[in-house]
Amino acid sequence: MTPFMIVLGLALVFEGGQCQDHEVLVAQGSVAVLPCLDESSELSYPTAVYWSRRVGDVQKTVWRREKSGLEFRPVRDPPRANCPVPNFGKSDYSLHIDGTTYEDGGEYVCEVEGKKRMVKVVLLRVIRASFHPAVVVEGSRTEAKCEVSPGPSSMRVNWKRNGQFISRSSLSNVSQRDAANWTCQVSLNGVEVEAAASLHVKGISTPQDDSSVVYAAVGSSVSLPCLFTDGLIPNTVMWNRTSSTIHHPLPESFDWALGSVASATIQTVKDGDEGMYTCSGRMKGLNRGGIKVQRRMELVVTKVLSSSASSGNGPVTLTCHLSNSEQITSYEWLRVSYGPNDTQTVTSVGKKKSFWIKQVTEKDAGEWVCRYYGEQGVLGNVTYHLHIMGAVTGVKSSSGNKTAMVMGLGFFFLVIFLILFQMFRNYRRKRMIMLYPAMETIVHQAATEREQRQRSKAKMTEPCVGEPGLVCV
Repeated sequence: MTPFMIVLGLALVFEGGQCQDHEVLVAQGSVAVLPCLDESSELSYPTAVYWSRRVGDVQKTVWRREKSGLEFRPVRDPPRANCPVPNFGKSDYSLHIDGTTYEDGGEYVCEVEGKKRMVKVVLLRVIRASFHPAVVVEGSRTEAKCEVSPGPSSMRVNWKRNGQFISRSSLSNVSQRDAANWTCQVSLNGVEVEAAASLHVKGISTPQDDSSVVYAAVGSSVSLPCLFTDGLIPNTVMWNRTSSTIHHPLPESFDWALGSVASATIQTVKDGDEGMYTCSGRMKGLNRGGIKVQRRMELVVTKVLSSSASSGNGPVTLTCHLSNSEQITSYEWLRVSYGPNDTQTVTSVGKKKSFWIKQVTEKDAGEWVCRYYGEQGVLGNVTYHLHIMGAVTGVKSSSGNKTAMVMGLGFFFLVIFLILFQMFRNYRRKRMIMLYPAMETIVHQAATEREQRQRSKAKMTEPCVGEPGLVCV
């Protein structure tokens, strides 16, 4: 028997010894403080402090300090147990254990030597939360355990997942929603202590379950997420599409890559691409015959429907249409206008599914956006471009401008045509003259001779000036 055990035994037997039991309850990984206080302040400095741990019938030194100030610690790198030096001289000789492990649980003895001798026994209980097995695959089974070392005869245990109390600790069909921080809460002798553990689930991490919905407008591109957990690469990946339990071919622009990131992309969404899309992967080696994990997600296709009066002069109604609107709680119409330097102005103009424009004018042309909301907030947008020169142009001002423009263009082309026609006629006449030069000469000479005869005849009949009754020859 060692001298320390003899001294300890005497301290417990004689009346001069002060033996007080304490119980400390801590979570694994935290700092444990084992109290050893001199309430009477009868111990004088310098003092010698001995901390030991009972392991069966053996007393093992944990930490000690002689009156000379020399400290002794077990050979460990780095040492985790010590008595903070500033506490000495203040009647506090508590032992601090950093990063407490489950194996640190047990009975510890504090002995302080001064003018008097003080001995105290402290029971350290360490709580540990764990899963068995710690890493599981979707669809398999695991169990959450809350252990205490050394275990008490009775204790009350509650479990929380992400801060919310739950009633079960055994999981028979693990899903990605179970991959969270689990907390074991232990109540013992009026003290509550919590220990945490993380559950890691292998499989498809995004989306977490089959309730995912993706919204996409006609003509846009959309990504369908399918991400496997880190370190899990499937041997095969498959995508398929169903609608009302009927299998449909994948869209023409559908594409995906094989690997831990097996997300798919539809480059151009078309009307009719809506439905349920399933991503599945099979891994080998996880169990006999491998294991298959899959995730279903719904693609909702959105567009804006436009209706107007048949005469072209009536109002216009824009309707926000979704292939599935079960999760939609509200709508909002926005008017988008652009200014200098591509500045954008967005104005809210309505809160209903359909928006009515009484009479379309030039200021109504441009971009209109329907925004739809769910319980979690904004779910998506769909844009519509309203063109005045399209099917809806029944506005008087627009029609008058168009008529004036057509008439002006018609008059301009008529003048050009007449000028060109006259030039053509002149050209043709010139060509005809050049074809018959002899005939042109004869006609010219005949005209000249006729003109000379007419002049001579007029001269013979003209009376002589100043000579009445005479004819000038």
